[in-house]
Amino acid sequence: MVVNVCPAAVSFAPPEKIWSVLTTAERIGEWQDARFISAEPPGAMKAGQVIKLAAQGFGREWPVRIDVLDVDPQHRWVDLVVHLPFGVDNHEHVTLTETRDGGTLVRLN
Repeated sequence: MVVNVCPAAVSFAPPEKIWSVLTTAERIGEWQDARFISAEPPGAMKAGQVIKLAAQGFGREWPVRIDVLDVDPQHRWVDLVVHLPFGVDNHEHVTLTETRDGGTLVRLN
């Protein structure tokens, strides 16, 4: 079964600042409820990168893997597959759009 949702939020932070947090694997804990373990290859988010995390739940840590499919810094979007426990795979397309007041509309779909 496929479920498709498109959550969105507006931040007062400028797109450049959010992009920096979003595409720095070591900072994933700032936007996800998970602890950073590793990124292969290390460095800024790029296609082909695999990011490993540990998420808390039900009194234990659970492994989470993110496969980075594509990154477009010019248009500020990333494509990811997030592999969660129990065989759940989330395909994420994250976009950042500057708002009129200099903030950022963040969409996950």
